[in-house]
Amino acid sequence: MPSIEPRLLPVAIVLLLVPVSAGCLYYAVYKDAMARGANAIGWGAAVFLLPPIGGPAYAVYRRRLPDRTDPPGRTERVLGAVGIGGITAVLFSTSITPPDPYSTAPVALLLFVVLVPLAAIVCYDVDPRTFGHSES
Repeated sequence: MPSIEPRLLPVAIVLLLVPVSAGCLYYAVYKDAMARGANAIGWGAAVFLLPPIGGPAYAVYRRRLPDRTDPPGRTERVLGAVGIGGITAVLFSTSITPPDPYSTAPVALLLFVVLVPLAAIVCYDVDPRTFGHSES
């Protein structure tokens, strides 16, 4: 089995963070757009393929959509927070660090740990005291 060199591990994690975060964001936007009667596949594809453009575009567009009849489920909230936090962490870390993966990776991982709970609190009105606990 091929092994990864330890110094490349943070870089590999960040390279995995982008498609995983985009996939999580796809799921959350798809479910939200479907619940609001919008083109769920189109908006999901937009945020998956071009998250820095599709995400803000959907955030602006959804203001024109009707309110949801049911609140987002736990899976949608968790994956949405991971998607928003992950994409934001990668974009922000690549803009504040030198253009080499060894500088970007640790900053991106640290920002990911901070931004995922922040995204859950800000975007989904999650109570910080109960974040990560199952609902009763």
